[in-house]
Amino acid sequence: MQRQPDKADSLRGRFPFAIGLMLGYVVLYAAYILVPDSLLRNQIYFHTLTVPAAQIIHWLAPAELVRAEQNLLTSSRATLEIVRGCDGSGALFLLLAAIATFPARPRAKLIGAGLGTLIIFTLNLQRIVALYFIQAYHPRWFLPVHLYAAPILLVIAVALWFLYWTALVAAARR
Repeated sequence: MQRQPDKADSLRGRFPFAIGLMLGYVVLYAAYILVPDSLLRNQIYFHTLTVPAAQIIHWLAPAELVRAEQNLLTSSRATLEIVRGCDGSGALFLLLAAIATFPARPRAKLIGAGLGTLIIFTLNLQRIVALYFIQAYHPRWFLPVHLYAAPILLVIAVALWFLYWTALVAAARR
């Protein structure tokens, strides 16, 4: 007769994942903290976030005359500063730690991490563009959207991608 798994077995199986997730997140965040602010502001944010966001804003609303300057989006209507943490790094580190910890083949992990990174980058760029327009036209909404709504939506998107990816991994095992 086969023994049925109980709740304790289920928790024991999840404990290593939870520990790996937390450790992975801490390691990634610790490495991120070591990156100099000047490198983030003047190079990384400028080329990967500020310039693309300015191009999208210009495409959507050419009359905004928005400019990309280091880590700033500026126009006559608003100035938006992109700083550490506004880059989607927290959501990215959470996803990468979860994928690294989940039992899957290395190829599946690379695909999951690569596509997840692209999803986070795209959503975060949309968030920055939206925040620019909110700052320019509805400044009272800026803090609630910036501090609460947008980060929650990004984490939900990460969770949904992770769940979808794990379902694909499970289906490939069968």
